[in-house]
Amino acid sequence: MAPLIQHILVIRGGAIGDMIVTLPAFRALRQAFPQATLTLLGHTTRAVLADHAYYAHHMMDIERWELYRLFLSQPTLSQAMVGFLSSFGMILSYLPSADETFTNNLQRYCPGTVISWYPHPPPGVHSTDHLLAPVKRLVPQWYEASPRVYLTPEAEAAAARFWHMARLPEHGVVAFHPGSGGVSKLWPMSGWQQVMHWAAAQCLPGLLIRGPAEQSTPMDLPAWPYAEEMPLPVLAAILARCQVVVSHDSGISHLAAAVGTTTLALFGPTDPMNWGPRSPHACVLWPQPAGPLTLLSLPPEVVCRTLSALRDGTFTYRPSLVQCTIVDPASVR
Repeated sequence: MAPLIQHILVIRGGAIGDMIVTLPAFRALRQAFPQATLTLLGHTTRAVLADHAYYAHHMMDIERWELYRLFLSQPTLSQAMVGFLSSFGMILSYLPSADETFTNNLQRYCPGTVISWYPHPPPGVHSTDHLLAPVKRLVPQWYEASPRVYLTPEAEAAAARFWHMARLPEHGVVAFHPGSGGVSKLWPMSGWQQVMHWAAAQCLPGLLIRGPAEQSTPMDLPAWPYAEEMPLPVLAAILARCQVVVSHDSGISHLAAAVGTTTLALFGPTDPMNWGPRSPHACVLWPQPAGPLTLLSLPPEVVCRTLSALRDGTFTYRPSLVQCTIVDPASVR
């Protein structure tokens, strides 16, 4: 039986993908402690994805509190911060930099259970399973391990307005996201150009996705509309309207998979067994042997053939333990 806990705090920073792979842990906490209210302390632009009845009741900006003070052996905290931390019966921190001093200070002010859980999974364990582990230790039972992002009516209405203004057809749109938060994860732009021009020659309706901190996009691309720097709930609703989303190992591939859209993700140095978009409708192209320069050897024609099969419904899914299908491009004929 779960202990009686009235208030739970989860501390979770990170990028878009980090927030998405943590969603099953939020839902598991709600399932394990149905009487408790859950507060998420995170970056508001990403934490908004957890603003749903299955996830967090309340969200607070992680920048509001001087958490760095908790890394000091003798921290000086404001009365407001002491009152905030002491109001929770459980604190679960996913900060990667948390150490024993941080955990002990949390325990000093929190009257209940404190767990500091390193957020990066060990080899062979998917991130969602790893992030679920502390909840399973507290209350062993079955929990759903596939992230899902729920669309709000406001976001769907905004996506519909964008769709209309961009003059996109109702069906068959392929979204391309050539960016990523890490330079080592990028496929050369020359490969993206070949795939996009192939798609345009096939008369596929296309859409380009671009974020605020990504590489500049060259001019030699099809004249497709852009979705740039959209609020995440609106971008999620836009991706849900697409037939296929093509991206790198990025938060966008996780977001597309989490709204149920067919997703083609190009992985290089990252192991998809740890970080693959967890969806039965996702395919990961992962050249072997994996390494820092892996994506340099990814042939554009393999991406084109795979995308064509996904659109036509002829792609053979072979879900792995991650649920997504992981394909070595050398096997694509």
